[in-house]
Amino acid sequence: MAAPSQTLALPWFARSDYPALLDLFSDSDLLPTSYDAWLERAELVERQFQSAGFGVSKTWIRPIPFAAWCDERNISPDQVARLIFVNEAVRDQLESRRH
Repeated sequence: MAAPSQTLALPWFARSDYPALLDLFSDSDLLPTSYDAWLERAELVERQFQSAGFGVSKTWIRPIPFAAWCDERNISPDQVARLIFVNEAVRDQLESRRH
């Protein structure tokens, strides 16, 4: 099997952080109310990306660092912010490996 040509960053949450994250996110109404329902959906998305040939990087979003990151940029803590956050984290991780 060939190596994945592209790695996608997926926002990933810890069970213990999920209630605080739902309180933080401005679009929490778009997410499942229970962690188990979120995890089931997230794992399905992960499998779909992998089946399509993408690598997947689960990137943790923790309430305090994410809130600070959003505040520094004056952006709403929503889905767009989550995707930017995890993509920046993966990019930074890859760049640090190159140096």
